[in-house]
Amino acid sequence: MAERANLVFHNKEIDGTAMKRLISRLIDHFGMGYTSHILDQIKTLGFHQATTTSISLGIEDLLTIPSKGWLVQDAEQQSFLLEKHYYYGAVHAVEKLRQSVEIWYATSEYLKQEMNSNFRITDPSNPVYLMSFSGARGNASQVHQLVGMRGLMADPQGQMIDLPIQSNLREGLSLTEYIISCYGARKGVVDTAVRTADAGYLTRRLVEVVQHIIVRRRDCGTIRGISVSPQNGMTEKLFVQTLIGRVLADDIYIGSRCIAARNQDIGIGLVNRFITAFRAQPFRAQPIYIRTPFTCRSTSWICQLCYGRSPTHGDLVELGEAVGIIAGQSIG
Repeated sequence: MAERANLVFHNKEIDGTAMKRLISRLIDHFGMGYTSHILDQIKTLGFHQATTTSISLGIEDLLTIPSKGWLVQDAEQQSFLLEKHYYYGAVHAVEKLRQSVEIWYATSEYLKQEMNSNFRITDPSNPVYLMSFSGARGNASQVHQLVGMRGLMADPQGQMIDLPIQSNLREGLSLTEYIISCYGARKGVVDTAVRTADAGYLTRRLVEVVQHIIVRRRDCGTIRGISVSPQNGMTEKLFVQTLIGRVLADDIYIGSRCIAARNQDIGIGLVNRFITAFRAQPFRAQPIYIRTPFTCRSTSWICQLCYGRSPTHGDLVELGEAVGIIAGQSIG
């Protein structure tokens, strides 16, 4: 129960990213059993709130951005100047295309930022804003096309068309803008089909290469390891991500006191002790040696300690698990 006191009360919005972080912390502190009970309660609360809120979309919920007019006008003036420079031979055709794309991309991005603040100030409980920015459905880019501007489109060869779609879907597109939009839509469908085939082929090749790698023993007996230290220019966040779930290849000492023994798996509590010790004595802190699959003595399989914790349940990987196939499918 002492660990539960570390989870302080937070009164703030929880979006998709914050929820993932919270679940990760709950698993670290309480394990899978208690976390599943908490998540069941969160699910019930979510269903209740979604039912009582009864979010629905109407055309009036698509709030257009007041500053769009002068932003587009400013971009058009810059494009006109660029066109004049090109006409008089001061700018090459390739450079003209690049600068034109940059002008309209910057305008589109600025409009996207204005859209966020416009929703937040004008109507924080707007259904479109709630759905997209909570991560429930859609994203900022799609909302931007609805209420901002569709922006630049790519032709079938993947080249950017320097004539942007200035209208949004709320206002409606002109005939020219609709035809340019069809370019991008068609390219998106074709690219999706190609990417699906490529991803499937890559997965198949990866799995064929690593399907023999299975966790066969607890310990291969290696004394080798990879050193990890914040002194090597590694950020604290990356330092924590690298260590959690690994197994120590050597004992860790602070002064003459051993705080962690070899073959001990590293959790968030142990990482926090390492960070505290490093902050107190940054020049005396020794590098931490961890076991990895690269340092495993076996060639055709892998041991439990060199693999470390399984991301599925947060404990050491089970004997007999086909970690090679899991890795191949994850990458592909």
